[in-house]
Amino acid sequence: YSLVFGEGVVNDATSVVLFNAIQKLDVTRVGGWTIAHVIGDFLYLFFASTSLGISTGLLTAYALKALYFGRHSTDREIALMALMAYLSYTLAELSKLSGILTVFFCGIVMSHYAWHNITHNSRVTTKHIFATMSFIAETFIFLYVGTDVFDIEKWK
Repeated sequence: YSLVFGEGVVNDATSVVLFNAIQKLDVTRVGGWTIAHVIGDFLYLFFASTSLGISTGLLTAYALKALYFGRHSTDREIALMALMAYLSYTLAELSKLSGILTVFFCGIVMSHYAWHNITHNSRVTTKHIFATMSFIAETFIFLYVGTDVFDIEKWK
């Protein structure tokens, strides 16, 4: 499941990054270096978003391990993890990078490093909270797509 989900998310994020790189393209001035500029923009967006996500995840893991303000408080630990993930997304969007890719790599790093720095109660609570949020978001998406099918005006 993790491999299929991760591959799907990376494909989606790569598509978004490639779209953002091509969107900057000026079609009136297509030349010999156009492909090189698109590839350069793609690589910049990809690696900058990835490094921002990794660094935010590592910063979260360090904060949970070294700083005392969140220690042994389930509320603070969960809030710190959620807010740092949101911070990585916000920083990416403000920097005109890929927020999806940044949050994806931040989540990978946080699940590998920050997960071991929180208490057992926080682990259980975090697992249930994010599973519930994922289920609710997925339900809203399917409801939206399902009701959107019946909008005949959009078919014209």
